[in-house]
Amino acid sequence: QQLRHSILTAFPQDSIVGEEYPPQENCDRKVTWYLDPIDGTTNFINQHQNYAISMGCWEGADPLFGLVLDVERETLYWAKHGDGAWQNQTQIHTSGRRELAELLLTTPGLQYTFLESHPYQKQMIQLSRKVRGVRCLGSVALELCEVAAGRADLFVTMRSSPWDHNAARIILEEAGGAIFTVDGGELPLDQKSTVLALNDIELKNRILCV
Repeated sequence: QQLRHSILTAFPQDSIVGEEYPPQENCDRKVTWYLDPIDGTTNFINQHQNYAISMGCWEGADPLFGLVLDVERETLYWAKHGDGAWQNQTQIHTSGRRELAELLLTTPGLQYTFLESHPYQKQMIQLSRKVRGVRCLGSVALELCEVAAGRADLFVTMRSSPWDHNAARIILEEAGGAIFTVDGGELPLDQKSTVLALNDIELKNRILCV
């Protein structure tokens, strides 16, 4: 409520989309904020770490800027379209690793990605056997930022909402990465979807062929 009030007080003409409240019905609003005040709720409750505040601002289908705050570490990931990506005051870039055996894969939910039945389960299990390792942080926004900062190389999730990834996707792309649905399609801006993120678009075909 505090974040929504502050945004709409400063920018009353804008729209906010988030998990806690439905979007405004005024379709004429050109600028939309995708807001998740706690990305990683289970971590917030159980670990008291590894959760983030995520805000992504878009004008129609054009990205403006993204902010992801790792609250407990007091680390801000941010990017303005066309100006690169940053971790606090240090510019970040995706890793240069390209061989499957060198890649670190991260996913926010091991059970949803590998254990529960879904159309891509077999491919995900095969991928997990080819990469160097798999890690699970439990926050879509923070895990995308891990790829952006070069500490991970791939990210995949079977379910994500616009407010989960629309800030971090700006940061990732400004850092040199690429993002799609898990079948390689365009990631929708305003719908729930699967997500596949890569440290470089060069990896796309190799990952999809696994």
